[in-house]
Amino acid sequence: MAHIVLTRPAGQSMRLAEMLHQRLPKLQQIQLPLLSIVPNEDPKDAQRLINLLPQIDLAIFVSPNAVECTMRMLKSEWPKNVEIGVVGGGSILALKNHGMTSETGYQIHAPAHAAEWDSEGLWKVLTQADSLNSWRNKKVLFLKGLGGRAWLSEQMLMQGADIYSIETYRRIPLESDSPLWSNLAQAPASKSLCILTSSEATQHFAGTLEANPSWGMLWKAEATFLCAHPRIAEVARQLGFKKVDGCLAGDDNLLIQIEHWWNQLQ
Repeated sequence: MAHIVLTRPAGQSMRLAEMLHQRLPKLQQIQLPLLSIVPNEDPKDAQRLINLLPQIDLAIFVSPNAVECTMRMLKSEWPKNVEIGVVGGGSILALKNHGMTSETGYQIHAPAHAAEWDSEGLWKVLTQADSLNSWRNKKVLFLKGLGGRAWLSEQMLMQGADIYSIETYRRIPLESDSPLWSNLAQAPASKSLCILTSSEATQHFAGTLEANPSWGMLWKAEATFLCAHPRIAEVARQLGFKKVDGCLAGDDNLLIQIEHWWNQLQ
């Protein structure tokens, strides 16, 4: 029996899981949240956010988690004079859930196409924005988790921007002794597809499989890993995953590739 492994944090695969249930009801689903999202509850950081916002020209939400956790910290409406940048459709949806759209008066910069849902795509959009025609002395706030890629902030720094950042959440890896791993160990690796949407999660996944060689090495060799960005696919290959495929980000694109994989199994 074929299985699909959904590895996003708890609750974040609900839409994809429902689409899969409707389109591929025979495909067994395994929920394996490789990372948990813990919001930053430090009142000092919340106050720093409140104090910084009146000075900020552009705020970059690095992920949907950043949107949710920032608004939890702010506890008020986002100021409409602070422009917003996001890299992908998930963050746009998260903003919409808080009433933050261009139709409601917010200026939001985001790549239009899924093929450009990354830092490079957002940078391209930002450099074409009339309101941001000069980066010198622009104050840019990154709202993010601990760590993460610094490429975008480096581009802005080189153009003379002043960069600030607030860690709005932490990512906690799924413990190696969690009973959720047993569902993976019991499923047939050669008939399983794992969705990977985070390089950090991919690294944690590989480490846990290597720590359980009795079944983990079989998974690295025989399972198929579908990665939502070329960088994630590159990390997966470097970590020793043998069957790595890629696709554009977004649930609709993932669904197309999952159906293609499913049809090849039949």
